[in-house]
Amino acid sequence: MAPKEDQAHKAAEIAIGSIGRGYDISSDIRLKFCKGDSINSRLIEIDEDDVREVVLPGGVSLPNVSKLIKCDKGERTRFRSDVLSFQQ
Repeated sequence: MAPKEDQAHKAAEIAIGSIGRGYDISSDIRLKFCKGDSINSRLIEIDEDDVREVVLPGGVSLPNVSKLIKCDKGERTRFRSDVLSFQQ
């Protein structure tokens, strides 16, 4: 892997690994400050036996991700602003 692809893969692994872990909102909510340091420290139960490969935008693929964890492109709805043109 190229260095940039390696960084994207590592960031994706950290993001997936932080799902279900807690953090102290009075301190810092960045992913690297999530509570615990392993899968066993999650606050919610995620089935680690039923897994699949997840392909993220940009071509990053992660193996062995629980099927309960979903990844999509998000909402594509554009909301129209109430700004009026000069003539109105």
